[in-house]
Amino acid sequence: MKCGIIFFSALLWAFQNPIEAKINYNYMDEREMLHLGETFKEIERLENVVKHRHAAAFALGSDDYINGSISGVNDMMEIFNKIRWISRHYDRLRRFEMDKYENITQISLAEAQVSKKEGENLQAMEEIHRKLFGRDDLIGLLARGNQQFQIYTCKTPQSPQQFLYRFYLDYVLLELKVHALVEWSWMLLRKFGRGGSIDEENESREAYKRRTSGTLSKIKEFMSQTDRSVWRCDPRNHKLGVTYEEVTSLLQGYIENEVDLNTDGSCKRGCGYYTSSKNEGCFNNKFCSEQPKCPGGVYDCRFVESDMEICQADKNSNRRYEFIQYKSGLVHGRKKSCGTWLNRARSWNRWIFMECSYCVCLCDDQSPKSDRYFNLRPMIADVDNNRVVTGLRFVKRNRIFHLQIQEGELLPLGVINETTIQWKPVDAYTITDNDVKESVDFHMLTYEKRSIDLGELKVENNSVVTGLRFQVVGTHLQMQAQFSRVDFEKGMLIEPKSTSFWVSGAGDQQRERLPLKEVDVPTESHVPSIPFPNENQYIEFTNTGFYQDAAQSTVPYIDIRDVISDPVVPLSGIGIYYKGRDGYGGFLAPKILTYDFTPHVQLPTWESLNSRKVEDNIVN
Repeated sequence: MKCGIIFFSALLWAFQNPIEAKINYNYMDEREMLHLGETFKEIERLENVVKHRHAAAFALGSDDYINGSISGVNDMMEIFNKIRWISRHYDRLRRFEMDKYENITQISLAEAQVSKKEGENLQAMEEIHRKLFGRDDLIGLLARGNQQFQIYTCKTPQSPQQFLYRFYLDYVLLELKVHALVEWSWMLLRKFGRGGSIDEENESREAYKRRTSGTLSKIKEFMSQTDRSVWRCDPRNHKLGVTYEEVTSLLQGYIENEVDLNTDGSCKRGCGYYTSSKNEGCFNNKFCSEQPKCPGGVYDCRFVESDMEICQADKNSNRRYEFIQYKSGLVHGRKKSCGTWLNRARSWNRWIFMECSYCVCLCDDQSPKSDRYFNLRPMIADVDNNRVVTGLRFVKRNRIFHLQIQEGELLPLGVINETTIQWKPVDAYTITDNDVKESVDFHMLTYEKRSIDLGELKVENNSVVTGLRFQVVGTHLQMQAQFSRVDFEKGMLIEPKSTSFWVSGAGDQQRERLPLKEVDVPTESHVPSIPFPNENQYIEFTNTGFYQDAAQSTVPYIDIRDVISDPVVPLSGIGIYYKGRDGYGGFLAPKILTYDFTPHVQLPTWESLNSRKVEDNIVN
């Protein structure tokens, strides 16, 4: 097990043990050595907790995360430079314990730690604290970073609250290292007759207490207000089957003559009449005989021009057409050399005055080529073995979309046993299996039933996500989440079989449709997608625009990448959201809400820790 105690409890230990005693000069040398030793232990404890963990995005210092034009970024880089400088001094101090160094080398390091000169240790720490928690309030800027820095924070698998707290954890480690350096320095300098006065030594200790006492309440306040969601930015390169999947052939551009859209073979109504129809034949084996007919409903027909050339797609493609070019030069889709076959469709007249027009419609193609199914079976974590949901991802199996869960064993204080983390296998059924039923095991999207509700499902008060499922409400597909009560201290689910409960979305509350109209395929966008507001909204799977793509693709696409946090933690919520850019079809994707640890961060006052530890030391 990599981690036996989470960073929150580690932080509690860090403030309980190392730096609490009011100086009593009758015991000074013994007490100082004890405190310094305890400080070293707690620094090692914290470093063991955070090592091999994903650091806060800005801490990486990579070009992927840094944009100097954003407010606060340059200050953050200056802070990290100071942190590295102080950490190097601390590493030198620890090496003094193992290797012999000349006195002058140790004295030089010690004097640098207690000097009040600009840029030296104490002053650097004051500058870091001022920028983070003083008038510059960079910690507040980080707390609000989900809005200003979201294009950077979404690159790391941490919720903004985790991002903020991990950064603060690094700050606590820095304070402990500075304290260790100062305490060691005063002892060493006193040994060589170069120590400061009692007032000078007490001043440095009071500075530590002043800084830390003001930061604890502030970070706890920010943590309680900061977003806990984790979502995925667009990848550098989209790849079908790797980063995204598509619903295929749900609604697709389809060319049909009006004579074949009615049972009497007439041409007297015009294309606009056929808002909901179906193919009724193939008159005279014209263009209709050159293409697969639409086996489902034909919707929303329109007349564009009487004469067109159609580049048909390869038979193995999910598309019907690559592009359509009209006699006037108008093109639907992206014109290129036609690598298959080019057909011509031209309206004709019947009895001189009646034109049998070719219509551009939408085909609800319910054929074996159409992947349009969503799993309705629940996915539940192995609660019998104290496992909880820790991540989500969409997968497509046998033409069916599943929302798959990652699960892991819950341990005390919100830790997840990393050796148990796994993606729970999805049910590998097909829609044609004998015991599989539509609306029971799976939902089939159609022209009338193609909406999916967006938004978050969350519960506070010591409850965590242990399962999920989709249900159909009216014509909408809607996600539900199962929550189970948890004993946080013990890390145990509380009778999950009998007390777990399901939470749904807005219920009967009226939702607003998030419109997608005349959009291009999302992979053609040259800028990354951004999340759209999605509370009490829904989105319809629909066709791409005729002008952009000949209406051949179904959007939104579905992001199939893992949505997990690092470190892995239990979840207090899950959600489905839409991300995209205006003019493009965008992506449907899951997100997770990490557990809110704020109520469990209980940090005692300096005075209470001080007196208790001193008494313990005297007794011992």
